[in-house]
Amino acid sequence: MRFFRVRTALFVLALLALQPVLCAQNESESPPGVPNQEGPVVARAVFANGSAVRDSAIVLLARSSESETIYRLITGSNGEFLLSLGAGSYDVDALLDYPGTAGIDFASTSALNPALGRNLTLIFYPSGSLSGKVLQGSSPVQDAKVRVECPSNSFDYGRINGVIEVRSGEAGDFLFRALPVGTCVVSASTDSLANSLAVQIAQGGSSSVSVELVAKAAQAKDNTAFVATAVAALAALIVFAYWRFGKPSKQAEATSREAAQPEAKKEHAPAREKIPEEEASKYDSAKVKAVLSTLSEREREITRFLLKSGGRAKRSTMQHKLLIPKTSLLRNLRSLERKNIVKLTPFGRNLLAEIIEPLFR
Repeated sequence: MRFFRVRTALFVLALLALQPVLCAQNESESPPGVPNQEGPVVARAVFANGSAVRDSAIVLLARSSESETIYRLITGSNGEFLLSLGAGSYDVDALLDYPGTAGIDFASTSALNPALGRNLTLIFYPSGSLSGKVLQGSSPVQDAKVRVECPSNSFDYGRINGVIEVRSGEAGDFLFRALPVGTCVVSASTDSLANSLAVQIAQGGSSSVSVELVAKAAQAKDNTAFVATAVAALAALIVFAYWRFGKPSKQAEATSREAAQPEAKKEHAPAREKIPEEEASKYDSAKVKAVLSTLSEREREITRFLLKSGGRAKRSTMQHKLLIPKTSLLRNLRSLERKNIVKLTPFGRNLLAEIIEPLFR
């Protein structure tokens, strides 16, 4: 019994002697390093009406100047999903294709700079697919230029298809995977042949067309004949109206003449407010007119407002002054940013839009 107590006491003394050594060893060891990685991008997919794209499979392409990555994702119950992206700016394109339809059902294009924020909202708009053949007679035409034009600001269909102009294949075939719903114009041409036609794009559908090429001279002749026929019909209509209703009476002519001549004692109407010379020169420059001619009506309205506001304005101010819905305004501002017309900078919960001055000098 006495021997057991002695052995226990020796064991306790040994532990007390080793404790400073163990503490010094623990203090000398640093904790393992944590990899320096950026956090994920928190993204959400919504339809144009604001409802979430719930529990749906989407295909997404994130493209930067250094890489292209394709993601196949399933959205959550609120349309949410995560993306792992490195530093740099990205163009983000996404497609939503339901199994029961022949074409792409919805498409979305957006832009993201993780350095400015790690939240992304993708707005999906109705879309459809278009395929077809280029023919001359019954023979396919290979390597013809095929171009599509759609009057829509919903998503960048040129970017999401890679190009807006493709070359026909060996069988004269061509394909545009996702185009906005509505009427698009397809044109095809070679050095000596050309033609174009309108095609209706239906949501989730796969439209198919055959573009029959004709000689360019014959096409111009057909257009000239059509214009001449239209002018002749209009002239005949004017002559018929003049003959049917006759000349206006002298009394009516006198009344019209008196109404057209202002009274001497009437005060002059107030002159329109003149635009300052410096501002007028901005609108009148050939370069500004050339840039504005490439924009949609809504984009031109926003650009003119920015020029009139000294080249910069907040998103809330433009929304109030121009009476444009917030979603539509943001979509058009993003489109102008992609075209390098404006620069967008986060401003608290707002957004500051600035004209890129070198473009207008």
